Parts: sequence; C-alpha cells; structure tokens
Amino acid sequence: MSFYFPFGKTADSTEMLVASGATILAEGQALVRTNGNTSAGVLPSTGGTTDIFVGFAVAGTSAAPFAEPYYNKVEQFLVPSTGIITLSLTPVSGQVFVFDNTTNAPATGYTVTGSTISGLTAGDEVTVTYKYALTVIQARALFGDVQPGGFSGSYVGQIGVYTRGTIYTSEFDASKNWAAAGSATSATLCLAANGQVTLGTPNSAPAGNAIPAAYVSAVPSQDQPFLGITFSAP
Repeated sequence: MSFYFPFGKTADSTEMLVASGATILAEGQALVRTNGNTSAGVLPSTGGTTDIFVGFAVAGTSAAPFAEPYYNKVEQFLVPSTGIITLSLTPVSGQVFVFDNTTNAPATGYTVTGSTISGLTAGDEVTVTYKYALTVIQARALFGDVQPGGFSGSYVGQIGVYTRGTIYTSEFDASKNWAAAGSATSATLCLAANGQVTLGTPNSAPAGNAIPAAYVSAVPSQDQPFLGITFSAP
C-alpha cells in the first residue's frame, strides 16, 4: 500500500465527499478542494493554483483498497569502471534521482536508458531513487489481493482523509532530492498533479501550491522507500 503505517502517527482524520468525476488511485495521494468550489468535494491534487490542501487519502481496509499503478524503489551501487549500472526494474520516464554518496551531492551528467544508467563516476557509491509501473503480479506480491468488491467508499462517494500528523507515503516525485527539502525556495514541499507531492518553487510548473505547515521528516531509503511528511491541513 502507499502508506507505511508502522512509522506514521496521525493525530486527526475524517471522512470527506469525493468530487464528482474524481478518481482516487491510491492511499497517500494528496487531496485538495478547489478554490471557489470547495463544497464540491475533494480530489487528488492537480498542481494548479486553485488547489487547497486538505490532507492525504486513506481507506483503512483489511485488504488493498485500490489496484495501485506505481511504486518506488531505492537501490545502492558501487559504480564499475564502465560508469554504467543496471537497476532491478525499469523506471518511469523522468522519475529517477541519483545521489553520489562519495561526493555527497546529486550526480550529474548521467543518462537513463530503460533500466540502465550511464555516465556515472567509476568507483563512486551512488543511491538511486525511482518510480516504476507495477504489473498485476508485482502489485499482488507487495500488497496482496484487492478488497473484494472494491473500496466501499467508492459506492457512497467518500474517502478517509488524514488531516494532521506524520505519514509515510509513496505518492511523491521520485526525481527530486528530498534531502534538500526546505533548504531553499526551490526546495519547498508542494502539491503536484495526480495527487503527488514534489519539491520546487511554488506555482512554478510542475510544482503547484506549497503545502502549508508541512515538512519532510524522513527521506526514502533502501529499507523504506517512503517519504515521511509531518503536516497539519488548514
């Protein structure tokens, strides 16, 4: 599932109506209301300037509530003399970040082709964070079977929402240097399209509105490829 519950600690949650036509694909998606039409219900963040952050989606079913399309992975490598490494899985285009542990800085000048990354510095140790598309078999191995009959909230048009606390979610932009969160204006925690959270300058595409009263409490790691966020929705 898109939450790692053992590390999270939520203080407040509620149920909210889902906006007509909106589709929630995963727990952990950032949810918003639309400025000027807040009574219409909630939907995954769009990355637009009209998004009003309300919290993160949660279903809380015993089985997987949704057939989730993506997941994240973090891998470490010692770069061989060729300067080329091969990931275990093929990342989604544009959803890869390479950190050079040897220089303690983001890697530069590399090229991603399928599941291989070339142009890295030989002999350096690197950490690669990436998002990949789940097959049906992978999703079942990770999350188990989907809730029989689907998520019950879908039938009545509502979704659970965490509104305050600390959550560990996989619904984040995997191409960003999350260790830099909050260190500069260009590293502000922001809403993005499809219920994702990203880093960037607020309202400078693809980053949308800043998430108020929120900060990164843990970065994705090899053991736990989730982003920790402590937040309090308005």
